[in-house]
Amino acid sequence: MSKRNNRVALIGAGRIAAVHRGFIRGIAGAEVVAVCDADAALAETFASEKGIPNHYTSIDEMMSAKQPNIVHICTPPATHANLAIRVMEQGANVFVEKPMAMSVEDCDRMIETAERYGRRICVDHNRLMDPVMQKVHKLVAKGGLGDIVTVEAHQGVNPPEDDTGGHWSVADAFAPLYNLGPHPLYLVEAFSGPARDIIVQGAPIASDGVLREIRIMLPGEKCDAFVSFSMGAQPYLNHLAIYGTKATARVNLNTMTLVVERDRKLPKMVAKLLANLDPAAQMVQATISVTLAVLLRRMKTYPGIGNTIRAFYRSLDEGDPSPNSGFSGRENVRVLRAIESALRKDPPADQEREITWNS
Repeated sequence: MSKRNNRVALIGAGRIAAVHRGFIRGIAGAEVVAVCDADAALAETFASEKGIPNHYTSIDEMMSAKQPNIVHICTPPATHANLAIRVMEQGANVFVEKPMAMSVEDCDRMIETAERYGRRICVDHNRLMDPVMQKVHKLVAKGGLGDIVTVEAHQGVNPPEDDTGGHWSVADAFAPLYNLGPHPLYLVEAFSGPARDIIVQGAPIASDGVLREIRIMLPGEKCDAFVSFSMGAQPYLNHLAIYGTKATARVNLNTMTLVVERDRKLPKMVAKLLANLDPAAQMVQATISVTLAVLLRRMKTYPGIGNTIRAFYRSLDEGDPSPNSGFSGRENVRVLRAIESALRKDPPADQEREITWNS
């Protein structure tokens, strides 16, 4: 429960803003006081459908009139930096969708503004707080995997779901990378530490302009990490594997299931049988648990977003560090930019993309 009343505003009135609104609704002491969008009709419709009392097309007008202390930025990533800076200068803490921005320089501007005005930034690296990942973090913290040897992530892309009629995530060959690439990168970094090097291999951009296959090796401060990003592999999969000296954890992030494989000191043939039976039993148990959670409405779509929002609000109440700070968002963007640079065969210039925001 919040120790204070939080006045919350949303910038952006699209699908992901609706997800945020749904989770904020369930937080005691939090009230969404306004929504702002460049499209006046969209802002009005969103406010009416979601029970939000005020809607605006001007950020400055909204900030002056409603004085929210938390603003959720749910707009295309090229707009994140300027919007975040404007609302932090006017008194708000910021919950910003991933990626944090489209350049390291913009991330730095956001961090500098937060420090100058005493504001907090939380980047929506929501997969870190999915229920299944919370189990993994506890397992690792207790030493259940031993020392982490390496970590691997596979991020699939489902083109039919991504083709959303002009959405920024399908704007060019690299847009899917910036839309979905943040997830596997921050997941592996949680275990490997920041990347000391970034080694990229990928198929050239296809004749149709779509970049389908990327492989990245990330030697980290703690261990090596590997990420694969595929638009070609079917079915659409989203997996994480953490290899330890005692056990290996395999996470299916689509089905929210965890299987832990252990080396058992048993006769060879018995061990081989258990190598199949034990994971199968764990999968059945995990599937039943997730199914019950969904049926009983204990788990909604994008549960990690809800957990991240709640953790951020608690951190503001209690004066704790943000769960996903601007520095973690910056590291994510640094790696994304390096991947794009390597695939374009360009020097690592940090140029902003031009997406405008009207206010």
